[in-house]
Amino acid sequence: MKTHWKKNNDSRYISGEDLKHGESLGHGLRPEMVVTITSFKDAEAFDQKEQEKIIKTGLLLAEYPSGKALHKPVLLNVKNGEFLQKEFGSEFLEDWIGKPVTLFAMPDKRHGYVARFKKFFQAVAVSDVNALATLSKCTTLAELQAAYTALPANEKTLATVIAKKDELKTLLS
Repeated sequence: MKTHWKKNNDSRYISGEDLKHGESLGHGLRPEMVVTITSFKDAEAFDQKEQEKIIKTGLLLAEYPSGKALHKPVLLNVKNGEFLQKEFGSEFLEDWIGKPVTLFAMPDKRHGYVARFKKFFQAVAVSDVNALATLSKCTTLAELQAAYTALPANEKTLATVIAKKDELKTLLS
């Protein structure tokens, strides 16, 4: 496999390039993944501007919800720190531990891709229980049509709801 010229110089830490190309590198990283911060520690990094070694904070991460640890930490930078502080409502690293957040590869003109965090939205499970109960109460085709029209769009597309509507349509005809 060839190495892209924009590859992060410090391979000890997760970069946007690691995330973008993680599947092909075989480290289990993906361009976008939900993680939790499991701990943090001081991490030595190289400051390109000052041309010297500096101490940063490394965030150790685990996949959510499996808890599988990622193979290397991500460096905490100002942009990610400001986001995490706003997202979790605390400026203290200890308060960020265990809370889910999305880690992703964001395109960047200077570096190819950078590792960034964004809000994690829990997937809403769509249930057919209310829709099936509503449709089952219908005694006429007009009631069935009105009840089906009133259902939320995400419930109308469920196979069980469509099947119940078709069944009742046949029975009430």
